Amino acid sequence: MSCIRAALAVLILLSHAGLFAQTERSRDTQTPPQNIVEIDASQPSTLPETGFLHLGGRSSTGHDLEVNSRFLTLDGKPMLPVMGEFHFSRYPAQYWEEEILKMKAAGVNVIATYVFWIHHEEIEGEFDWSGQRDLRRFVELCAKHGMYVYLRPGPWDHGEARNGGQPDWLLKNANVRTNDPDYLAHVTRLYREIALQLRGLLWKDGGPVIGAQLENEYSLHGPGMGAEHILKLKEIAVEAGIDAPLYSVTGWPSLDFPPHDVIPISGGYPDGFWFGSLTNLPPSMNYLFNLNRQLGDMGATVPSEDPTGKVDLKHDPYFGAEEAGGMESAYHRRPLLKPDDIAALTLTGIGSGLNLYGYYMYHGGANPLGRRTTMQESQATGYPNDLPEFNYDFQAPLGEYGQVHESYRKTKLLHLFLNAFGSDLAPMVAVGPKHVPKDPGDTSVPRVAVRSRGETGFIFVNNYIRQFSMPERAGFQVQLKLPGKQISVPAAPLTLPANSYFCWPVNLQMGDVRLQYSTTQLLTKLDTQKEAAFVFFAIPGIPAEFSFDASGITSVHASGQKVSRTDSSIRVEHIQPGADTEIEVVSEAGKHIKIIVLTEAEAELATVFRMKDGDHMLLSSSAVFLDGNQLHLRSTDRQDLRFKVLPALSADAPTSASMAVETRGSWTDFRFGRPKASISWTWNKTKDARAIGPVKMGPFVKWRSGSVAQAPDEEVFDAAAEWQLNLAQPLPAGVSDLWLNVDYAGDIGRMYVGKSLVDDNFFNGTPWEIGLKRFLPDAANSGIRIKVLPLRQDAPIYLDASVRSKLPIHGEIAQVNSLTLKPEYEIVLTLRAAQNAIRAQK
Repeated sequence: MSCIRAALAVLILLSHAGLFAQTERSRDTQTPPQNIVEIDASQPSTLPETGFLHLGGRSSTGHDLEVNSRFLTLDGKPMLPVMGEFHFSRYPAQYWEEEILKMKAAGVNVIATYVFWIHHEEIEGEFDWSGQRDLRRFVELCAKHGMYVYLRPGPWDHGEARNGGQPDWLLKNANVRTNDPDYLAHVTRLYREIALQLRGLLWKDGGPVIGAQLENEYSLHGPGMGAEHILKLKEIAVEAGIDAPLYSVTGWPSLDFPPHDVIPISGGYPDGFWFGSLTNLPPSMNYLFNLNRQLGDMGATVPSEDPTGKVDLKHDPYFGAEEAGGMESAYHRRPLLKPDDIAALTLTGIGSGLNLYGYYMYHGGANPLGRRTTMQESQATGYPNDLPEFNYDFQAPLGEYGQVHESYRKTKLLHLFLNAFGSDLAPMVAVGPKHVPKDPGDTSVPRVAVRSRGETGFIFVNNYIRQFSMPERAGFQVQLKLPGKQISVPAAPLTLPANSYFCWPVNLQMGDVRLQYSTTQLLTKLDTQKEAAFVFFAIPGIPAEFSFDASGITSVHASGQKVSRTDSSIRVEHIQPGADTEIEVVSEAGKHIKIIVLTEAEAELATVFRMKDGDHMLLSSSAVFLDGNQLHLRSTDRQDLRFKVLPALSADAPTSASMAVETRGSWTDFRFGRPKASISWTWNKTKDARAIGPVKMGPFVKWRSGSVAQAPDEEVFDAAAEWQLNLAQPLPAGVSDLWLNVDYAGDIGRMYVGKSLVDDNFFNGTPWEIGLKRFLPDAANSGIRIKVLPLRQDAPIYLDASVRSKLPIHGEIAQVNSLTLKPEYEIVLTLRAAQNAIRAQK
């Protein structure tokens, strides 16, 4: 991320106003008389181009990772990875492993991470790779658990770090981000240090590091800059030992890069803290299906062909590395995202043709302590935004303390699909309908895209825009023209629910039978010893329906559901979704195909894992992750320590916890009881707030048409209200964390352990959630102080309207409505096949 994006804010707003996607403007934008969407996917897709990109490579273990003009291949098979950003140096090292496992459980299979130069060489010549700065150990843990790593080694990263991640001393001694010899000498030393950390861990060595992004959001042009500089960075990286099969650059704000040597990557956010606006932003183009790779919201100003003739994106696959996993808060602008804001954008990205979906961020964190400086971006250091000194939660699927946010479960619905069917989806070409919205704010036209290959494909529908209400659409149907015939999905038009988004399969081959279409969304496929099981989930407000090609089918068993048959199709309707809802299809060859139709809420609880006896699916409202065959369940509600699984597993009663097991249909239910943890603690207010002066404005920023509010100086915090919290003991047995929930209203919250500031929070209307385990036992010995700085009613900061409306009309506020402390209970089981036992570890 970068202030460069914000420098093009005017162009972005023009994009929002309708200057998006040149090919979209050339299409017919006349609204159809009904919500009938016509899409022509009958043209045969061309084979992807190979040989243009000088990338790819073989591992020492004999595996080939290659890339063509459309997708990645692993040993010749297409792959569509899910990549999530997790900054190792922003998270305590003792908890890295469980966080990696949480990401894996969510269907993420590539971890991207910045290497912030200032985190490792804050003082010139003194590199620090210890503790939470230990890059090597982090990558080793990724390798241990089968996760790929995509490195972002800078030398300039941004990521809201001080100086964009470059040390203060460097800025004083070199002409940074150019081919200046002094700067390149420092970069060479940095890259060599990074390469030493990665020795034996690169793809070519059989390790997990598959790629490296060079620089970030690079915009300089001229001699020793632009493509010339990017190529030089790659040469230095390879010579230093950062030798990976993939190299990339951000495709914004410029496409000035060496075309054969790197892949430009995309990004898109539903909002931005860097904007100067104190009101809601216009509708984002990222909720449109972007079939021609326009990057208006990220600052790119060029279409798919560079006018200079240097770059033509038809040679490059459509990859994303900064697709929104959330949004950080700056002092002057504090967007509040809903889970659907993120999940709907994930769907439009996949539907647009992205073949590597990379989140920024997927996992939040906190800046490490600096030896000489704080590590956050600030206006005082010449950057355009003030960020919290510590907090980098980013409202990501996994938060600052590893807490599971709702977006974790909602985005997982697509991840599990991509894990199971990504190799089929990757070669599919994205096409759009005859009628498209005329601009991002046009809600009159359904937003639909299709990815298809031959007769098979997926229909993507997005009827959702952040902070805007989308209408219900009666008579909705997709009329899809394929190479062999036209198909209407569904057979009879239906009502598209307001603010919905989903994906439907078309002509999906399921073993020996073909599913013509379904109005449910495909979640995953389970390959078990007994049979293949396909798992779908119903979209709220849309009747669940399956239509099969009648040829090759002997029978369809669907208890309590309507089954009708014609010469060409077998339709199953009146389906009541739920974990016990199954459809069995028997082919003429005698093979049985099981279909499970979950509710959307049940699907959000799903985790898929593989054991020696095949795939299993587990449903649990607890936070779930697996370490080999050890299953971890965590919840602050003891009633949530339960799961159901299929195919069956068995278990012995865990020590110090009760267990009940029940078989229901295809599922085995496990319920566990933990004794209630007794947590002795007290809290009280120790100081009232004093009145503060008006908020100061920062330096003038011309691309933002003016200044924005600047974070207060340190002495202002003397006016903050204070509360004291005292804990009597550390974590009880069977408790994995203590969650402190601070429901407050004010400007900035701060947390101290003893006299040390350990976390801060820019108020955005949601409670501040803090995991205390990392601060124990010091927090129990020294106590915890919470400070809340008053928020003036006239403070020129952006808050969501729903938050602003609850604040006083006049004066200022600094209050804690409640402090709650909840233990997080944990059960850990060793999983075994059904004929064996499961031994409890905790």
